[in-house]
Order: sequence, then structure tokens, then C-alpha cells
Amino acid sequence: MAAIPLTVIPLEPDLSAALDALPPRPGVGQILGPGEKNLVIGRAANLRRWAAGHLGQGRPAAKGRRPRTDLRPIAKAVRWAATTSAFHQRLVYERLMAEYVKPEARRDLKPTAYIHLDTDERFPRLSVRGPDAPPSHLFGPFRDRRAAARAIDALHKLFPLRPCDFTFEPAADLALGLGCVYAQVRTCAAPCLVRTSEEDYRALAVQAEAFLSRPERRAAEIASWVPPWVAAITGARGLVVEKARDSIELYPVREGAVMEEASVRVAEGGLPEAVEGLRWPAPDPPRDDRRWLSAWLHAPKRTGVYLVVGEADDARALAQKIARVTDVVT
Repeated sequence: MAAIPLTVIPLEPDLSAALDALPPRPGVGQILGPGEKNLVIGRAANLRRWAAGHLGQGRPAAKGRRPRTDLRPIAKAVRWAATTSAFHQRLVYERLMAEYVKPEARRDLKPTAYIHLDTDERFPRLSVRGPDAPPSHLFGPFRDRRAAARAIDALHKLFPLRPCDFTFEPAADLALGLGCVYAQVRTCAAPCLVRTSEEDYRALAVQAEAFLSRPERRAAEIASWVPPWVAAITGARGLVVEKARDSIELYPVREGAVMEEASVRVAEGGLPEAVEGLRWPAPDPPRDDRRWLSAWLHAPKRTGVYLVVGEADDARALAQKIARVTDVVT
């Protein structure tokens, strides 16, 4: 089940007939001007009512509120697609918006943040990175840099990795370490002062990496500072699960790209077979949905569920997990 194509309805010569041709269903709408210039794009609970409101045919504005701009003098056509669920609507909307505005130029999409941890470094440390950082050794997404920094503060209580970014050669009398408040209060393993060996310190970093990589191993109470969707970006596989009116929609996600071409819609009784057939191929064409996907994940009224899927995860166990989050009996 791929994102459906959009249909174009000319507004001339009969505006009323054009509006009647629009379904009174949820979907994504676009009003086009001369030369197919974009005038407005929106997610509508009712496509017919949405278009009518922008074309001077809607209900009068409430007293004291500014009326919606009437686009009839310049509007030439309505482009639309009906959608089957809240996530499907968001997906179609984002694909259409991407044709006109780059994600980083949109004010409604805040820059995401990630935790960086490279266990191949001599003395690994946790740090905050932005959305443009190379995906290698990144874990996330977090709502913003502040949320990622709070998570690092909490992680330091579990894994006393060094918070500093200094380069040093370990020595028990190293002035850098003796003057460090973190070493003094023992909240850092202090490899600079040889309080732990390089091997043991790297093992500590490996434990932190495993903690960030495997959400299913984290306790539920930790979700307040490390959300359940936080995992390694490189090679990451996920699944958006959205329950529609008469089916369940499954959208594979690979390394921050939603692959609607590999998505499926399945009746509740066919869930095990559908999960068995799920695939996570490389996105074609390549795309990066991390900004808007993070906005969807952090939305307070989100209806769908995001599941992190490991390479070795069993299809039957995944089907059971989907059934639990959608209250479906398989």
C-alpha cells in the first residue's frame, strides 16, 4: 500500500460541480493557481468542506475572527487525495510539501537532536549532535538539543562516562583530573586519573551504547528521559503501526526514511502473514524523513505507534507486539 497519487479537479467552468466532486472525507488538499502555482496545502478532516472554505463557499467566520481569504479570483484547480488514517494523511502531506519547501526551511518542523557515542574512541563520551550530523554513532531522535542534554545528564548517573572533551594522557597525578569537580564527587569514572583502566572504561561505553540501541531492554520508567523510539540511527529499522477503521496499516521505516512503497494494509485476522512479508529495502529514491517523523513521534495527540525492529526480531513475536499495541486478537 503506497501513498496514493493526487487527483486534479479543474475549478472552471463550474465551481459548484468541482466542489461536489470532492469527497467529504479526510485527506490532503491543495489549491493551485495559474500555471499550477501552489496557493495552499492542508490536511483536511473533510476535503469538500476544506476546499469550499478557501473558495468562498464555506461557513461565515465566527464573530470577531478574521474570515478566510477567498482564493476564487486566482484559483484554477484543486489537487487532492483521500487518506485512510492519521499517519497516512501526514505522510501524503509531507510528500506533497517536500515538492515546494525543504524541511529545514519550515518553521513548523523543529531541528531534531541526537546523542553521539563512538565506542571506538580512546575515551568515549556522550555529546549532543544536530540533525545535519553524519548518522554514524548517533542515537535518537530527541525533541530538541535540550531534551538530548537532559538524557545525557540522566545517562551519566547510570554510566559514569566523562563529560569533558579534553585530550589527555592518563596519570594518577594529572592536574586536569585532580582539578575536575566530576572526578572529585565521583560522578565520572575518571580514566584521566587511572581510576579505571582504558579497557574497563571502554566496556562502560559499550554498555551505554547497548542501552541506547535496544529500547526493549530499557525499563518503562526511563521513557520520561529516553523515549521508547530512541535507538541507533545507522541500520535502524522501525515500523509505524496505525489502526484504521477496518484494518491495520504498517509502514516500514529504515534509517529515518518512511518507505510507503513497502507499506501494507491488512485485516486484523491476517496480521501474522502480513508481518512475515514485511521488508525494509533501501529507500528508492533516497530520502530523509527524520524531521517530520520526529515531530509526529512527539505529537501529544498521536494515534499511531512506532516500534523499533531489530535485525534478529522474530516475525511472530513482532506480530504479537503489534497485536498488543492495537488490542487485536491474532
